[in-house]
Amino acid sequence: MNSKNNTTASTAEGKLVIRREFDAPRELVWKAWTEPGQMKQWQGSGEDMPVESVKADLRVGGKFRIQLKRADGEFFTAAGTYLEVKAPERLVFTWDWEKDGAGAEFGELEGNETRVTLEFRASGKRTQLVLTHEKFASNESRDRHVGGWKIWVGRLAKFVEAKPGEAAV
Repeated sequence: MNSKNNTTASTAEGKLVIRREFDAPRELVWKAWTEPGQMKQWQGSGEDMPVESVKADLRVGGKFRIQLKRADGEFFTAAGTYLEVKAPERLVFTWDWEKDGAGAEFGELEGNETRVTLEFRASGKRTQLVLTHEKFASNESRDRHVGGWKIWVGRLAKFVEAKPGEAAV
């Protein structure tokens, strides 16, 4: 990896913020986060919980679905709706979990909707990602998400930084 692990996380009442700088251009980081084929390659939690499928209709009002499957067969499926899409600098979406994420199509949500804002800030050939996740029902729920987001941001760094010289994929 070309950059040091510079992921930082901070929390406030019902909100968490994660910052990470990538040694990759903004357009590449944007595409890695918004194109289903690329999302499937880096999201998940490694061999213990790989991504089973990703669906993303990248437009305001469009929906996304990320289905993860644990080794024991249990599914964890996140889904939401895009609220703002401003390529390649800002993406805002709702975030919730499906009650039973085992199906191939969108399922019933748990009803604990939160909001995620991603800011992709260009700095020459580097990109700073600022991820803000807010509207948690409790600080305990917020705290459970910190570790998962840090894993994903770290995996994203490895994915985009393994593509030297690529401005687009």
